[in-house]
Amino acid sequence: MITINSGETVSFSCLDASNGQITKDSTAVTISSLIFSQLDQVSGPVYVQGASAGDTLQVDVISVTTADWGWTGLIPGFGLLSDEFPEPALKIWQLNREEGYAWFDEARGIKIPLNPFAGEMGVAPGKPGALSTIPPYNTGGNLDTRQLTVGSTLFLPIEVDGALFSIGVS
Repeated sequence: MITINSGETVSFSCLDASNGQITKDSTAVTISSLIFSQLDQVSGPVYVQGASAGDTLQVDVISVTTADWGWTGLIPGFGLLSDEFPEPALKIWQLNREEGYAWFDEARGIKIPLNPFAGEMGVAPGKPGALSTIPPYNTGGNLDTRQLTVGSTLFLPIEVDGALFSIGVS
């Protein structure tokens, strides 16, 4: 945990949502061997000096830098479309950060624009116990909101002193 004053800038280095279990050489077989308890980890927490329960934390997204690759997976039994896609699938994306796109299908000329965001941002809930990072809470969590990219601002209700802000990739 680090401690900062309100208004200070913090940089994070986050692993992917698989916590390093998927690599750029992985295949769909890797999906079947994922250890779920290691998914969607977060970096932090950051203790904000003077932040108190009842306050609001303002998080300004100043920059987001990606790796040169990423992944999208279909995990059997997990996610919104789990009933529609019962078999594991994995797409490894080569990201062209300089030009801001990834090829979906180079032969057919289909590019996907890059607009990276951190899928998980939140502060500690005011209730005791270990909580999963996968569902969103009123204090943040797995937000997966594509509009929370560079230039955006997120406001989070603080429920514990210091806020205890954490961030991750989902």
